Amino acid sequence: MTSKQNIKYVDMAQKFNLQTDVPLSHHTSFRVGGPADLLALPETLEDLRAIAAYASANDIPVTIIGGGTNILVRDKGIRGLVILTTSLKSGMNIRPMNKEYCLLQALAGEKLPKVLNFAMSNSLSGLEFAAGIPGTFGGAIAMNAGGASENMGDLVRYLIVLNRKNLRLHIFEREDLNFSYRNLELPGIIIAATLALKPGKRKSIEKNFQQALRQKKVSQPVSAASAGCFFKNPAQGMSAGEMIDRAGLKGMKMGGAMVSPVHANYIVNTGNATCEDILNLKEHIEKIVFSKFHVQLETEVRIEGEET
Repeated sequence: MTSKQNIKYVDMAQKFNLQTDVPLSHHTSFRVGGPADLLALPETLEDLRAIAAYASANDIPVTIIGGGTNILVRDKGIRGLVILTTSLKSGMNIRPMNKEYCLLQALAGEKLPKVLNFAMSNSLSGLEFAAGIPGTFGGAIAMNAGGASENMGDLVRYLIVLNRKNLRLHIFEREDLNFSYRNLELPGIIIAATLALKPGKRKSIEKNFQQALRQKKVSQPVSAASAGCFFKNPAQGMSAGEMIDRAGLKGMKMGGAMVSPVHANYIVNTGNATCEDILNLKEHIEKIVFSKFHVQLETEVRIEGEET
């Protein structure tokens, strides 16, 4: 960091009462990652706008993180400003859409499990597949989180997005959104989202939720420090987890990183992993899988931060 950059960062930290040199291992489910130069947790849209505007005017790079459950931060950390959206929340509301659906709206910082519980408590179905998925509501939509056949994008009716260039709010309807496998391309930051959910019988909804949660606990290392499935499943053929398993890599360790013995598409932090350990294991998995199956795996987890 140059002295000029340092002055800008100090000024910004003082102006907005931001944290400095914060280890991002404290804010990610992998529990690894070096420091953010500046860390902001805006509680309102106005705060977010002001912080983003100042960063833009002073050429300070900005990285947006939701619940930190689908990200791997490098050991050197992230330069510039990191904005966590976890404090952007103000409750949820429901309104009728038509005879078949109701609309549930929440801000991006709400925890996805809380949104799911709110839907269930109001006898709204459709989100049960998300049982056990951690992170924020906005983050789950941004990565189109889901399972084998159901995804968040299937439910989204509207998105409110803050454009990162002009800092104006834009409303996107479902037909304007291009969801793909674990991805949504947007020119900005998700502020709020509205889902279309079907009214149903609460007991039946809770039964489906419990069934999905039990299945997840049996088949995935939900209590381990990880970022969920590490690799995307190829469009055809075996899943990433099946290929890694058949390659004999379950339980393999590099430093503190290990291929989960429960689910081969999970890399877990056994307690003292570094990002370098995880990346080394990732590269080894990719090499072995390619040599055996001629498939180049792609990461599902976002990798951020300064390279060594």
